[in-house]
Amino acid sequence: MKHITLLGICLTIILQFKSLSVTAQRTDTVDKLSNAQEKLLKQVSLKNYETFKASVKPLIAKMSAKQIVGLGEGTHGTAEFYQLRYYISRILIEEKGFNHVAFENDVTEMWLLNQQLNSSADVAALMKKYMIGIWQNKETKEMLDWIKTYNKNHVRKVSVHGIDYPVQKPDIEMLTLLFKKAGINTFDHALLNLSAAANIQDEAWFGMNQKDFKIDWKNLNKLCGQAYVTTDSIQQQIKGMNIATDIEADLLLALVNLKQGFEPFYPKAKYVSRDSLMAHNTSLIVKSKDDKVIIWAHDAHLAKKEVFDNSVGGTGKYLLKLFPNNYFALGTATALGQFGATSDARPVNTTVMLPYTLEAPLKGSWEALLSTSPKTSHYFFTDTFGPNLVKPQRFVGYGIKSDASLYDKVNLAELYDAFLFVKQTHAPSKL
Repeated sequence: MKHITLLGICLTIILQFKSLSVTAQRTDTVDKLSNAQEKLLKQVSLKNYETFKASVKPLIAKMSAKQIVGLGEGTHGTAEFYQLRYYISRILIEEKGFNHVAFENDVTEMWLLNQQLNSSADVAALMKKYMIGIWQNKETKEMLDWIKTYNKNHVRKVSVHGIDYPVQKPDIEMLTLLFKKAGINTFDHALLNLSAAANIQDEAWFGMNQKDFKIDWKNLNKLCGQAYVTTDSIQQQIKGMNIATDIEADLLLALVNLKQGFEPFYPKAKYVSRDSLMAHNTSLIVKSKDDKVIIWAHDAHLAKKEVFDNSVGGTGKYLLKLFPNNYFALGTATALGQFGATSDARPVNTTVMLPYTLEAPLKGSWEALLSTSPKTSHYFFTDTFGPNLVKPQRFVGYGIKSDASLYDKVNLAELYDAFLFVKQTHAPSKL
């Protein structure tokens, strides 16, 4: 397969949804819930944590039986999605033995954040340094603050992770710290070369948010292609060195993530999709049967198959292959209100999410159908709720659009194990 350039990987990394053809299934045009469907909707209380927990016991029971739980978001900027995922994560951690929370964020950035989360460092400052703009809100901070407090009072700690690979400089920072900790200076010169490649690649990534930024594609391809070979060489050498097991594991994590970023510039490397890499990065978190992971990411990624004619998402599909019968996917959606979004072309840690008004749901969509319930917040298990029913679902990324172009006709039962709907929602609160 022809290799993609940085521009190509950028286009795969962000959710640029468009209307495409739909698989041949029965489409139900009923615009109002039937009595049977209404009975399957379970009311969700948004009043506070305790009332929410009481209202989702059947959902938690099914989730907790799995080793990997994906908590989706129908937009990258809905306050309620952050809040409810915090509540669910807290229940799974406190009562069901989950000990990892992974975000749709760079692997090494979250590793660096995790190293400092349990220190005296300011959580908001860590978020602004290591998390992209979609996570920089008070609702996500509430989750991280809670984990920090939880870890102070429990022997078994909860760690936070990233599963993505958009930036490279944090990988160099992580490698430098680990080599110093291990007392290894063999790769000092190689790190200088890798740092130069990482700098130019990240400059291009951030630069795509600037109208007049010019990319030196020739130099970018040359340096990053060479950097892929160098990274691979270091990875092979590390495996033969006498290094403490925990340090070696973290070194290999950084090197693998660095290779994922440089890979598009190395002509001999085989193309691997972003979603399969995010599933692979999730698998690296699981080191024993006692490790249980919660993932915060977009609905499209956590879905158990791709959407938009197999062109977007599907991390969940790969997770099911890696963890057979051991993955639970929760989709979420909203109909009305505001959402946080940005006009930035690429999501970075300097991205600012501003409030925008959601367009009214498309007629005949899942959002329109679910809005007809008198229950303003509810969930249901998709295998019992019209398992053959196909309707458009709205997939809003981090961009400012919420119109008809962002819908794809889907069978919810094929994508998610359960679906949580909040009719009226709000944009997140900025840090």
